[in-house]
Amino acid sequence: MAQTKRRVAVIGTGPAGAITTDALVKEQVFETIRVFERQDKIGGTWVFHGDRPAPQNILLPIEGRSAPEAKQLPLSFPCELPKSQDDVWETAAHENLHSNLPPEIMCFTQEPIPEVVSEHILDHYGADAPFRHRELIRKWIETIIHRGGNEKLVQFNTSVELAEKVGDQWVLTLRKSVRGEPKESWWQETFDALVVATGHYNLPWVPKVPGLADYNAKYPGRIRHTKHYTDPSDYKDKRVVVVGGSVSAFDALHDIRTTSKHPVISSMRKASAIFGAPPFKHPHIENHSEIASFDSETDRINFTDGGFVEDVDIVLFATGYEFDFPFLPDINIVNRRIPGLYQHVFLARDPSLAFIGMVTGGFGLRIFEWQGVAVARVFAGRARLPSREEMERWESERISVVGDGIPFWVLNPDFETPFESYRALAGEPAPGTTGRILPKYDPQWADAFWGLVSYRTKWWEKEGNEAKAMKNS
Repeated sequence: MAQTKRRVAVIGTGPAGAITTDALVKEQVFETIRVFERQDKIGGTWVFHGDRPAPQNILLPIEGRSAPEAKQLPLSFPCELPKSQDDVWETAAHENLHSNLPPEIMCFTQEPIPEVVSEHILDHYGADAPFRHRELIRKWIETIIHRGGNEKLVQFNTSVELAEKVGDQWVLTLRKSVRGEPKESWWQETFDALVVATGHYNLPWVPKVPGLADYNAKYPGRIRHTKHYTDPSDYKDKRVVVVGGSVSAFDALHDIRTTSKHPVISSMRKASAIFGAPPFKHPHIENHSEIASFDSETDRINFTDGGFVEDVDIVLFATGYEFDFPFLPDINIVNRRIPGLYQHVFLARDPSLAFIGMVTGGFGLRIFEWQGVAVARVFAGRARLPSREEMERWESERISVVGDGIPFWVLNPDFETPFESYRALAGEPAPGTTGRILPKYDPQWADAFWGLVSYRTKWWEKEGNEAKAMKNS
């Protein structure tokens, strides 16, 4: 059996970090488990910051930088240094953020999501709606940490500034910064293995469009991203363009149209493969193809279908996110994916580094549990990975089948294979331990998912028909 990794660090207390921490603890074999969370509470991207400032420049990625530059590291550790300003950790959560999966397939196997419907969802969808408010999800994640007493493992207000492999150890450079305190603490800790559970909703991705940088410079504040979306009241009586064809785009469209000028302009390259065109069929939404160019001189936005709009107040990009690991200098994002991962989790050249939750379209958050248990068993020495050659072959074969880039880490429509692959890798819990048991994939999970797609489609049709009737009355 493989050697146990005695000391394990986890970065992040969102759903991926919470369930992986639980899985590690339940193996009952690790000497040290440390969890580092840069925010002051559990929940990851489900934590809402209502007082966040406006973004300085969301176009950093297309201007040659992938993220704000890393902090200068101290010359010696441990130390205390004066702060120039408080950190502001923004998340993608907004006032009306709700889950977009049925709770029975979003939850973990031992942790059901409470059946509580918010007033916003009651007003929009009714009492039988399957959507859950962001704060309910955040508190649910919090209970996973607290239920096992695992909050004692968490170091809050602490960011991992650098994670380097030195010999056979991971050396983490850590910085603790508490809002309102004049100094920040720096120190280092060493571990045998590292789990990155930081999510992929941090660094906004904005496509390269001719004229966009000049347009942004001439009209500061007009270009926005859904990461910084807060409330539809910010768009009251505004002429708005929403760019994107997936969930964040049509959620924003239907939120914004309740307060903005009509029509809201939708621009997309192609619609979601799952939801298709129905989300965009509404009399208050005007549809266009992708943006061809921005003209800062004429204040015109041109579309590839030949259309254009002028005198726009806000252009909201709902175009997703880049992977962002500034603390891992040896991990370079290529074609918008993390290269070198086996099963989207283990770094083939060094499996002491694992990533949780870096997939989409596969019943998130549930798939995180399967990944986390597999990692816990491998790090515990109770499950064995294939050879490096075999792991790298898996990556090559997946590229040949589904393609490189984003399609590589989109799991649907083959929901079953990843669940069963992680279950096979993890195996059963060791006798006498409390290790988590992964059930066999259930086809009813897919039925529930497609049922939700049908549910949402019917709602969009109802909203569109009601708006048409009102318009014609």
